[in-house]
Amino acid sequence: MADKSLVMIFINQEGTRANITLPGVKDNITQQEVSVVMDTIIAGNVFASSGGDLMSKHSAQVTERNVTELNVR
Repeated sequence: MADKSLVMIFINQEGTRANITLPGVKDNITQQEVSVVMDTIIAGNVFASSGGDLMSKHSAQVTERNVTELNVR
């Protein structure tokens, strides 16, 4: 089973990177949708990081992790 997550990477007030990861991202998410969400997060100042407020977008990526459940009982 594949588990996909969206990792959004921002630059904070200190100039360092801060990540927000959203699990269970849909397969057909677009760059435009991600860009709008990141802009909304920045404009709304809804998340803080140890380096201060999120100031700008750095990058984003969809990661996929394969999970194989093992029955050990």
